[in-house]
Amino acid sequence: MPPFSSRLVVRNLVTATDAVPFSFGVGAGECLALLGNRGECLSAVADSLAGHRPLLHGNVEVGGIDVSDRPPLTRMCGLWSARDPLFAHLTVFGNLLFPLRVRGVGRADARARARQAMALLGLEGMEEMFPPALDAQQTLRAGLARVLVSAAPVIVLDDPFAALSVDVRRAMRGFLGRLIRARDLCVVMTTCDREDALAMGERIGLFDGPDLLQVGTAADLFDRPACDRVATGFADANALTGRVASIEEDVAIVRLPGELTVQAMAAPGLVEDTLCTVCVRPDRVATLFPARPGAMGMMTSDDGEPAMLPAVLVDMRHMGSYIRMRLRLSNGKELLVRRAPLQIVCGVEPGRPALLAWQAAQAIAFPFRHEMR
Repeated sequence: MPPFSSRLVVRNLVTATDAVPFSFGVGAGECLALLGNRGECLSAVADSLAGHRPLLHGNVEVGGIDVSDRPPLTRMCGLWSARDPLFAHLTVFGNLLFPLRVRGVGRADARARARQAMALLGLEGMEEMFPPALDAQQTLRAGLARVLVSAAPVIVLDDPFAALSVDVRRAMRGFLGRLIRARDLCVVMTTCDREDALAMGERIGLFDGPDLLQVGTAADLFDRPACDRVATGFADANALTGRVASIEEDVAIVRLPGELTVQAMAAPGLVEDTLCTVCVRPDRVATLFPARPGAMGMMTSDDGEPAMLPAVLVDMRHMGSYIRMRLRLSNGKELLVRRAPLQIVCGVEPGRPALLAWQAAQAIAFPFRHEMR
């Protein structure tokens, strides 16, 4: 099979009538993971790239060639989707031969390419098996082989791991990642599972419905979210609504309901005396369980601004690698906090008073969505 060295470029693509146009590019040897909360919206993107769905707006380029108006057969984007299953009446080998014969590939060449694809996907010895006899992993491998055998410069995978068990899912992530690097594949993969996106994507595109919110590395989305929807949807950040009291050197002083005050970095567009959403990740919230009840008075920083927030522990769960705590502020708002198991003080249980705090650099204050122009 020829080398996979082309690049996919998507410009101002629209897949739904109420969606905002989005753009991205994917290079050879790279997997861009498109992570979203609605599988049908992600499938619409996959179908649009592969030519199974007409573009409402924008264009798709493969290797510098505009393929926006091409049908799937000449689109140069191979699609794997559970909505396009293997032919049950054909053997695995027959399924791989079918797309080659449709393209007019000669018999000898088609059989050679099919055998090579089967070897690449670890399907040796399954040539004469029929799809109903395959397990979920074998079915996925056979489907991937059917896509790869056509030598499309771009591979689009629509939620490929959805039908796999946890252990098989983990193994297939590693296998597919090695395959992408070894064959220099250009891959776009959709998924509703954040672990899939983190394990597979060199970069991740985060969708909220049909809208692409941000494209970047995992570190970009975790530490430099473009908006509150990225912070909460990808990084599980706590979201607190307040009013901006002041902004000094990019640090916003925010008043929360109940006369509570917090600090956060001011996102672009934030102005004083407007509502905002303060986002802070659970692992960035410092938690103190005072031994003396008298220590629960609100503590202040040197400039007089409150530095710690009084709270009460509502729930605590051991999640294996971390402890998840839910704490209720004095204004009734609940926050999630994550701590390493060894950081939890013995005897801490629901009902225990606590103090919460974070550095301004660990939180971001975004313009309140309903007040943005």
